[in-house]
Amino acid sequence: MNFEFVGWCNEDSHDKVWGVIVLKHGLKQWDIKTYATFWGRRGKKLQHKIFKGDQWDIDKAVRSKVNKGYNKINQHKLDEVYPEFQMDLEKTAIWAMLRA
Repeated sequence: MNFEFVGWCNEDSHDKVWGVIVLKHGLKQWDIKTYATFWGRRGKKLQHKIFKGDQWDIDKAVRSKVNKGYNKINQHKLDEVYPEFQMDLEKTAIWAMLRA
């Protein structure tokens, strides 16, 4: 799966993940791509939204989440804080790809 960003917010009473995966690639960086954003509390069902945009659109969305307290995490840290993430995301991605 092609992750653009996975962030974790654990401030105050929050314990959420938010991220973006690329579903369909363009040939060039500025080409329109199909993305799925996903979000939810750890251990709960992830929600998702499909959208089309270029790299600028996704960078804008990521900056917005970083400004709201989401910290980018790598795969090792993600496995540590949310061990069932991969399984939850695969379920979400399958539905997202069917809708794209």
